Amino acid sequence: MKNLIGIILLFAVQIGYAQQSPLKITVTNIKELKGKIQVSLYNSEASFIKKGKEYKSMIREVKSGTETFTFNDLPKGEYAVALYHDENSDGKCNTNILGIPKEGYAFSRNFIPKLSAPKFEDTRFKQEQGRSMVIKMHY
Repeated sequence: MKNLIGIILLFAVQIGYAQQSPLKITVTNIKELKGKIQVSLYNSEASFIKKGKEYKSMIREVKSGTETFTFNDLPKGEYAVALYHDENSDGKCNTNILGIPKEGYAFSRNFIPKLSAPKFEDTRFKQEQGRSMVIKMHY
């Protein structure tokens, strides 16, 4: 009986781990080798591109024209990525008087907003086993 319970627990743990996987994001077209890049991961429309509402976030100093970020152990589900190049390291994405970013920015699915900020629906993707994506920075 103890062996049966042990086997069941082992499968339960393996299934739990199988439901989580890494997400590798490669950011390309970084123009200036200065400042930092912040990559934010969102898991709902309600939190999308709202400061402090990120599901997970990473910030890294820019060292090359291409940077790679990996979010480990993500549960399967729908997510969206928003990122910006904080060239002056002031902790925010600077915008002009119309609200258009003056620093580099990008979104998952390489979505380019036209006249307004993107919606979760525009940038969402399904997280699956070992997913990787390339996102091109726009300036």
